[in-house]
Amino acid sequence: MPASCTSCMGALQVIKALSYTSEPLFVQTLTNVCLRTNRVVPKVCHGMIEEQAPIAQKVARTMEVDGRDGLLFCAAVMNSCPYPEVEPWTLDFPKEKPSNPKQFTSTGETMTVLQLSDWHVDPSYQEGADAICNDPICCRSASTNHSNVIKPASKWGEYTCDPPARLIESMLKYIPTIEKNISFGIMTGDVPPHEIWSTLPFMKTKQIHDSAYALLHSHFDEEDKINTPLYPAVGNHEAAPTNIFPLNSSDIPVDEQHDYLSLGWLYKTLAKNWSGWLSGKPELFKQTDTGSYVTRPMEGLKLISLNTNFCYNLNWWLYQRPAEKDPNGVLSWLIDQLQESEDLGERAWIIGHIPPGDADCFHDYSNYYHQIVERYAPHVIAGQFFGHTHLDETQIFYRGGQQEASEAISVAYIAPSITPYLRNNPGFRVYKVDKSTFEVVDSMTYMADLDQANTWTDEPNWHLEYSAKEAYGSSIAPTTETSPLTAEWWHNVTSDMETNIDTFEKYWWHRGRLSPKTKECDGHCRSVTICNIRAGKSEDRCDYYNPVLFTHGSYHHHSDKIFNTSIQQWPAISGEYKLI
Repeated sequence: MPASCTSCMGALQVIKALSYTSEPLFVQTLTNVCLRTNRVVPKVCHGMIEEQAPIAQKVARTMEVDGRDGLLFCAAVMNSCPYPEVEPWTLDFPKEKPSNPKQFTSTGETMTVLQLSDWHVDPSYQEGADAICNDPICCRSASTNHSNVIKPASKWGEYTCDPPARLIESMLKYIPTIEKNISFGIMTGDVPPHEIWSTLPFMKTKQIHDSAYALLHSHFDEEDKINTPLYPAVGNHEAAPTNIFPLNSSDIPVDEQHDYLSLGWLYKTLAKNWSGWLSGKPELFKQTDTGSYVTRPMEGLKLISLNTNFCYNLNWWLYQRPAEKDPNGVLSWLIDQLQESEDLGERAWIIGHIPPGDADCFHDYSNYYHQIVERYAPHVIAGQFFGHTHLDETQIFYRGGQQEASEAISVAYIAPSITPYLRNNPGFRVYKVDKSTFEVVDSMTYMADLDQANTWTDEPNWHLEYSAKEAYGSSIAPTTETSPLTAEWWHNVTSDMETNIDTFEKYWWHRGRLSPKTKECDGHCRSVTICNIRAGKSEDRCDYYNPVLFTHGSYHHHSDKIFNTSIQQWPAISGEYKLI
């Protein structure tokens, strides 16, 4: 076992021993350790530990830190240990997959669907504040030495900051100028800013939600504006403390001081803010314990919104023993919904925040989710849509673990973020969707060139960045005007990337919306990126510590992620904390 793994497991042993002390002593000790690293600014140490420690203390007491629990934590969070093998679990399905499922025939007509994601609006953004600072996010008066401002924040945003509300409102005003008839929109999570050290009291986060959704309703509910329903999903930053979503079985402190940890306030807030867009029927509304729900935007299509934070490796409750394979029954509920759709002969879309194929999703949960996709795709599941990474990406799901075009059965679209943090241009997505099959016919990304913000006069220069069909169509991945972008087609695009550097370069630069802050991608980075596109299961990724790869001298070390904005593995790379 490498020294990094031994050190991590040893540190967990110390934390477990400390967990039996009083909460104030536990918080103070961890805060002192954080401060001594000199890698985290003091206010972040104090705030982050104070908010997260009550959960960590409860969970650490139950963890088998010298066994699988500790190994899983050090692999998933710190990337310092070999990832443990997936615990086998074969899901039970109500019926076998039909040998002759219902076929859906295209009429050639399309509709338009909008996807927004990860806007992370910052109420504290201040024009003229320093965009270069020691805090995790800048452009705030509190993080600025006003006598020595290095880079004044523009009116519209900066690459090192979460955006001001005016950037988001400008986007909402722009959308109807390019799409007059949007059938519906989806919002795949993360409204509050990346201020993970200061989310409490929870009323502070609640107020951010209320203000954000009031702005959305003012655009989506007005005839002369976007004027269409919006269907949201729950992001990890929706909670206060950030990332913390309890299970029904979680040992939540019951005293009044910690009552907010149940997240009852959040689910009630979301239910209120989403009202008017969703059906109010109790059997279709699962807000009480997960924030998941189903609705039917139109006849023949069911939209299933999943709270995928129950697979998130920074949700500390998931480490509490005994570990649950299906936290809060979300997966079994998903099966029920998909089975109903199969029985009714309708299609289904799945939306969520954290992509099941992302490095942040536990391998076990991703494996189980993938079994569901294999069972119900492609005849029921017509599309999957996620956010979280802040990048413009796709992930492909395969039948039987065979990464071949003929076995590709579903594709997940990961939307670009509205926030430019870190080092991406702000963007949003528009899909052209077949009205009969509900399959994506084209995916179009819009963006604004934030490096030109100081030249904008009235509004940002929102514009079409690219069409997937036009950018990636080739002799290897041919298209027609009406043909859908199937999982097989996307696999062929990755094959073209392997042999045609120009195709890969398009994908690489589109990931960050042509940001001038994006770093070049070398040959190793290229192979890792293509591998990750094909990883509908997170265990198939090439950017985590895989002991098999490690023994063959091919340790993939997240080179693409650290240099291209997502910092999802900062603990392993730079000793910092995850913010996304």
